[in-house]
Amino acid sequence: ALAQAKKENKNLMVLFTGSDWCIWCKRLQADVLTKDEFKDFAKENLILLALDFPRDNKPSPEVQAERRALAEKYDIKGYPTLVLLTPEEKDFGRMGYTKEVSDFLAEYKKLAQTAKTTKDSVKEALQFDYTINIQYKDFPEMEGWMKSMQAICKEWYPILAAELNSEGFKPSSTVTIILESDPEGVAGTGGDHIYLSHEYFSKNGTDAGAVVHELTHVVQAYPTYIPWITESIADYMRLYKFEPNVPKPILNPEKFNLKKGYKGGAAFMNWLVENKNPEIVVKLNAALRADKYKDELFEELTGSSLEDLEKEFKDSLK
Repeated sequence: ALAQAKKENKNLMVLFTGSDWCIWCKRLQADVLTKDEFKDFAKENLILLALDFPRDNKPSPEVQAERRALAEKYDIKGYPTLVLLTPEEKDFGRMGYTKEVSDFLAEYKKLAQTAKTTKDSVKEALQFDYTINIQYKDFPEMEGWMKSMQAICKEWYPILAAELNSEGFKPSSTVTIILESDPEGVAGTGGDHIYLSHEYFSKNGTDAGAVVHELTHVVQAYPTYIPWITESIADYMRLYKFEPNVPKPILNPEKFNLKKGYKGGAAFMNWLVENKNPEIVVKLNAALRADKYKDELFEELTGSSLEDLEKEFKDSLK
């Protein structure tokens, strides 16, 4: 389905459903998906894929495992859920049951338009000459996917460079994405080289956000790796710039630990941008790149200590 979406340059709509037990799934089929208005629109604009989770007449254990993995990957909490992907495999939103076809299509068109105009929420791409190289010779079956990642990185590399620009910053003129055998890993970055696990991405090929996370590390180019803040900023760029419409993880204030970084840290960064200082990520990035970061910067930029900010953020989650 992804290959077809890429070939026909159409968005992909993935339906997670329970056809023989989920009443709302049945109503979605009856009220929307089987109506001529939807079918005519879908024929021209969409590639449809249904992933069924029946209680009777179950598919093979292998197929069930693959579908469960996708449900976990896309954080499916209930049925029906429709996941929306661009031809480049960018996740741009979720939909559920809607009674009227016209309302369903209006909601879809709004999300699709937002996906097209995401750049309105990011800075204008930095202008510089660069090349995105890909290496996958040991895995020729992944050629299409690697070229999709190459296209996404070609588009987003100068955008990320603009978002994380700083005085005197010159982004690398070359980025190389290497697909390699790594059964235990997902992805990693060293300098201007991004390493992707064939074992992971052959099963989770739609996870373009993970690649953008690694591309952000290329742009960051921090001389000192401070795990929590480096990963928090990288996931902030992924979740709040590249994937703004994707549902965000629900954080437990009792278990939240800022020093773990990643998605929780990204949510903290977004909260700071929205509530304390809209330029804080830019300022922190500049300090990290200049190897001048210190925790006291948070007080300089917001008037509150990092400890107090974390406490206030956790209170906001309650």
